[in-house]
Amino acid sequence: MNENEKLAQEVKAWRAKGGFTAEAAAKVLGIPKRTFEGIEQGRGFPYPVLLRVAIESEALSLQAMLETSPRVEHRRQKSGRSV
Repeated sequence: MNENEKLAQEVKAWRAKGGFTAEAAAKVLGIPKRTFEGIEQGRGFPYPVLLRVAIESEALSLQAMLETSPRVEHRRQKSGRSV
């Protein structure tokens, strides 16, 4: 298994753990959705170390980002649901 495939597995596992879409994960990481999809398909990323740091960070977890997002909070209040 090459480095790109390892990174793809790590990113897929991170996203699956949170149960989120590729679009939401890309938004949290601040990269385009197509770039994120390419990473998951094993096409690599120019900064794999930074990506690994980001997905291992509790502050950048998908759930933490959703909990602190004003847009999500607005939707929760509007719908009366929790995310």
